[in-house]
Amino acid sequence: MKISFVGFGEASYELSRGLKAEGIESIQAYDVMREHPEAGKQIEERAQRAGVELKRQLGDVLINPDVLFVAVPASKTIEVSESIQAQLQNKQVLYIDVSASTPRVKQEIEKNLTARHVKFVDAAMLGPLPVYQHKVPISASGTGADLFIEKMKPYQMNITRVGEKAGDASAVKLIRSVFMKGIVGLYLETLQAAETFDVSTEVIDSLEETMDSHSFKDTLNRLVTGSAVHAKRRAFELQGSIDMLQEAGMDATLTAAAKAKLDELAQVASFEQGRETPSSWQDVLAYYKTE
Repeated sequence: MKISFVGFGEASYELSRGLKAEGIESIQAYDVMREHPEAGKQIEERAQRAGVELKRQLGDVLINPDVLFVAVPASKTIEVSESIQAQLQNKQVLYIDVSASTPRVKQEIEKNLTARHVKFVDAAMLGPLPVYQHKVPISASGTGADLFIEKMKPYQMNITRVGEKAGDASAVKLIRSVFMKGIVGLYLETLQAAETFDVSTEVIDSLEETMDSHSFKDTLNRLVTGSAVHAKRRAFELQGSIDMLQEAGMDATLTAAAKAKLDELAQVASFEQGRETPSSWQDVLAYYKTE
């Protein structure tokens, strides 16, 4: 098995460390930042620690790899894919894009590669690489997804096929980020308010009791379905929270956004008083489709 990386940042470094430990000897990489006076030093050090052979030209890592991991910034994926296609010698290579590009970008790359008879994988890594390395949960879609699973199974990679077309895996990652990155902002807004009013212990203990009492899925379902019935009242309560934060000179951006979402839900659900609570979050989303 011969593996090449285009882009040798944290993702490529951690994946290569894990794959080396699984017995893959031939791993090489190219990174355009290798000549940078600061970033280049880190790239060189990482490659040495991981036992990866660094190449000075893009074409050098495209000569005969079995698997090609492309791990470049999302803003560069189209440009880099065009450069790779122009120099790619082995049409049997499996092209795996692990960038955080949008589904549309992944689909464009797959279309261009398919015209050249190269199989493409949209791969979304869904966990911390320093923790999992090559065993990080990966969602995969695209023309080469099944082959990716087959090729990497002997090396203990944790890959799940999530859809037929390129972009399906990226959609999972980016939608997941709406929650995972968004909740950090909500945490910060909550903690800043709690500290300002000197009630951090009480607030955190209360939230812990509520959030730990049921599974994530149960809590998600309960909060969404309950809000379908009580959206108007809960939005009104949040306005009180917004007023309190603003009176204290604090930012209430996410709280205001939450209120706006509840106002929207109140409009589409239009529940009459005493009406039965929906049984699932899917039932709640159905109200949006009927508007």
